[in-house]
Amino acid sequence: MSENLTETFAFTCLNCGTAWKRTFEVFSLPDPAGCLNPLEYVDEDGRAMRSPLTDAVCDVCGSRKVRVG
Repeated sequence: MSENLTETFAFTCLNCGTAWKRTFEVFSLPDPAGCLNPLEYVDEDGRAMRSPLTDAVCDVCGSRKVRVG
């Protein structure tokens, strides 16, 4: 099994302009055949998601119009 990595992303809300950074622990999960599945990300609060690039939500205004970069 491979070692887990951490990855930090910067986000900007395109609705209200709020900017923030989040650090995620990145997991590669093997399937029953032993092949690695797509990565899963776990944020600082322990919430799992497939991709912070598509699951980002602004904590201030709740908008999903978020730029990652």
